Amino acid sequence: MVSGMISGSGAIRKGIRALMTAAAVAGLATAAHASSTTTVYSNGQVYTPAGWKSAFAVKDGRIVAVGSDAEVRKAAPGATVVDLASRTVLPGLYDMHVHPVLEAKGGEGGCRISPDLPPKEFLAAVADCAKGVKGDWVTGGQWQASVLTGTPITAATLDSASGDRPTLLFDISGHSLWVNSKAMAVAGITKDTPNPEGGIIERDAAGMPTGILRETARDLVLRHVPPQPASQTLAGLKKNIDMLLGYGITGYVEAMAFRDDLEVYAALYDKGELKQHVQACIAYSHAGHVNPDLDATIAAIPTYTRDRFKPTCVKVFADGVPTESHTGAMLAPYEAGQPNAPAKGLLLFTPETLDPRMAEWDRKGLNVLFHAAGDAAVRAALDAIAYARKTNGMNGPIHQVGHMTFVDPADMPRGKALNAAFEFSPYLWDPQPINDDITMAVGAKRIERVWPIKEGFAAGALVVAGSDWAVIPAPDPWLGIETAITRQNVGGSAKSFGAAEGITVAQAIQMFTIDGVKRMGLDKELGSIEAGKRADFIVVDKNPFKIPATEIHTIKVQQTYIDGAVVFDRSGAAGK
Repeated sequence: MVSGMISGSGAIRKGIRALMTAAAVAGLATAAHASSTTTVYSNGQVYTPAGWKSAFAVKDGRIVAVGSDAEVRKAAPGATVVDLASRTVLPGLYDMHVHPVLEAKGGEGGCRISPDLPPKEFLAAVADCAKGVKGDWVTGGQWQASVLTGTPITAATLDSASGDRPTLLFDISGHSLWVNSKAMAVAGITKDTPNPEGGIIERDAAGMPTGILRETARDLVLRHVPPQPASQTLAGLKKNIDMLLGYGITGYVEAMAFRDDLEVYAALYDKGELKQHVQACIAYSHAGHVNPDLDATIAAIPTYTRDRFKPTCVKVFADGVPTESHTGAMLAPYEAGQPNAPAKGLLLFTPETLDPRMAEWDRKGLNVLFHAAGDAAVRAALDAIAYARKTNGMNGPIHQVGHMTFVDPADMPRGKALNAAFEFSPYLWDPQPINDDITMAVGAKRIERVWPIKEGFAAGALVVAGSDWAVIPAPDPWLGIETAITRQNVGGSAKSFGAAEGITVAQAIQMFTIDGVKRMGLDKELGSIEAGKRADFIVVDKNPFKIPATEIHTIKVQQTYIDGAVVFDRSGAAGK
């Protein structure tokens, strides 16, 4: 399989480049045709690499001048003028790890229940939702162990709420399933069912399955849930990307996609309904084994590539999560007891299996996005990138190590040295129950450096942010920006989580804008408000640099622009 990939790599890479170039030219031509007049945006607070300015001009989808009101009006005589009324303008935001198509496919289930509910209320909500679900399966989430303390997280407990229909609930991380007895029966899970490679079936003292399935063991049940029609996925994805526009997200990385997902994205773009710049990462693994359609999907990349949609990335899981599941791969043993998991968690690949593929993807010009939560997984991902650099040289694409909940200090300088992006997951930087799970699992000492984003910047790494929605409740970047700075609950709190790793407002904006764009290889075109760049920007109601950090979460996007066109307008009256 690997040799076949190597023999065709040159042709694929040339094909990808040719189609991407042609699509970009076509896209710019379309933008130019759509807007041939010049518009000056004046009387604003405009965030630029040269400092704060008050005005800029846009023509044919590009920024043609930036400066004071007088300077820009002089550079663009006769232009249409939009009064920003002192509002703040920032570059469009980038979410570098998000799952809108997974959510659109119902991947997180139909019963969305708050993970903060106490046990009785949580089970009552499951029962209420189950009554209204049509079809054979009840699916949803999210649950978290620290909130359910004192209530057995077992199939028998879920049976009381779910009735006789097979039921599955994702935990808050998305890496564990809680299933009822009917679901285990449908899947044929018994005392004699072995753990699948890369997965754990939780068992009691007698060896009987409890109803908790970790990592790839989830697929023992998930494979029995009927897929929804593609038309429903298309409608759901359209809703999700529109929501992202409302948060000011003008570009993102679709963090795991299969071939049918690429078909949905391409169809949405061809209908003129995909506005953002999107890179999709093709799944390397499926149900604990190499995705059987991986090579064919990579070969078909040119078929699905569009101006603003490029499926030129591969997603690799290095481990699970360092919660009570103990599936995140750690350099030192977990502190809390977990009889069903290895002492240091699960590392989901070996260098012997991954390195040749890593070198080939790098040679083809494909980015690789690693899920790596534990410090051993982060090291393994960086080792794989190092192998590709040693094999192919340093001019390959920027690969991305994602989540990085824990990173050994010795590995921090490797991001810059290997030209790799360090992706940290905001929205979990404020104290909340899942972080209590993490603390109990690894111990308070390691929590002092949890999500070491400040160290990432200090080491000169390319630091980007990924929400991991729909694992978290909402992909609101303003929540992530605030808590990256404060490491407290939204709005401020006495309790903090990894307080020493808090960053500045400028760094937080940087990781959500130009750093994300650099990782996508688009920084010559996007990511900052400068003359010559494409006009992707957002207008917000408050300046994040001029309000207390604890109020940043209240910021609302008024308008989102892509290529100079309004793609979201909160008031419905952009430019008036």
